[in-house]
Amino acid sequence: MVARFFESINDYSSAMQFLVLSKCYTEAFTMAQQNGLMELYAQVIEKVLKDGRDIPFDDLESAAICFQNQNDHLLAGKLFMFAQNYDRSLTHLMRCTGPNESKGIDLAITCVGKARSQQLTQKLLEYLLGEKDQIPKEAKYLFRFYLSLGQYTEASKTAIIIAQQDQESGNYRSARDVLLTMHQELKAQRTAIPFEMANSLMLLHSYILVKIQIKLNNHTRAARLLNRVAHNVSKFPAHIVQILTTTVIECQKAGMNNSAFNFSLILMRPEYRDQIDAKYKKKIEALVRKPDKSENEEEFSQCPHCHQRVPDYELLCSSCQFALPYCIVTGAHVIRDDLCLCPSCNFPAIHSEFLKYLTIDDTCPMCTTRIDGSRLMKLDSGVAVDSFLAQSSDMS
Repeated sequence: MVARFFESINDYSSAMQFLVLSKCYTEAFTMAQQNGLMELYAQVIEKVLKDGRDIPFDDLESAAICFQNQNDHLLAGKLFMFAQNYDRSLTHLMRCTGPNESKGIDLAITCVGKARSQQLTQKLLEYLLGEKDQIPKEAKYLFRFYLSLGQYTEASKTAIIIAQQDQESGNYRSARDVLLTMHQELKAQRTAIPFEMANSLMLLHSYILVKIQIKLNNHTRAARLLNRVAHNVSKFPAHIVQILTTTVIECQKAGMNNSAFNFSLILMRPEYRDQIDAKYKKKIEALVRKPDKSENEEEFSQCPHCHQRVPDYELLCSSCQFALPYCIVTGAHVIRDDLCLCPSCNFPAIHSEFLKYLTIDDTCPMCTTRIDGSRLMKLDSGVAVDSFLAQSSDMS
């Protein structure tokens, strides 16, 4: 009676959901078929299953076969997966093309993760690598594939390749996010973070922080960050000239004139000279002709491990030889008595700087999660700080 009421007012979603919840699967399926609402039926099925309710596999397979007969490989594959018929599910999902290809691959990865079958795993791997049709899929799918199977070494290698491709194309935020995802997975598994991954993540995040520090009108920090990036500018091939130009400008504003001069010399090389923005070209040429080699000294703060003085933007202590965690707000090394962790991603920051940053942006600069400043707690006890530093060392 309730289902008929919903049907009478054309609310087929509620009608079918009521029938499925009442275990009237045949009636729900018939209603969907008669009204051409099989896609809606599949959505209802998925919602009910997500809510933790069971549906007989026979009913799920009947719906899957219906989609199979319509050559709707995406929904056929999805429903066969719900019915735990993983072999048939994977066959359909690998046949998805056009706008459904991406969804099909994502579901295929989920399917293989659920099946835990060596045969199906190998079948999907060959598909992703393009071993039969010579058309390999995007590396991001291979990354997700390895992650779903807990094959973290292979996932790490793939993540680095994807990030390098994004970085070479100038998609720095995307590259950073891929490495961050992999970093967090490895950390959760208490697996050491490869140096190449950690270093690339640090450089990409440093570049992203430049805009934040300029917005905060802190040109000294922007210059220090750009100085770090510019010394690795070959890793940013899409924007070499732009990065070097911005570095020169920010170094001048920060009184780092010798650094500005040195980077100007690089810009004057034949391969870069003609690419300099006309707005800055004469200024850079003048810097080279009449160099000012004065340089404001970098500020120092204590190493959080051994308490010796270390330049703020140096990430290796020359005294104790420990790598120093960097603040996700400033890019400088962290300070022992002003240390906090992002409540979401657990990356470290200088507490006072994070609070200051939250006045202009309420999201974490690393993981982009919205942050409530009241939850940003300083690690007050020496034990908590030592524990964090020990974990950071173990992960590197």
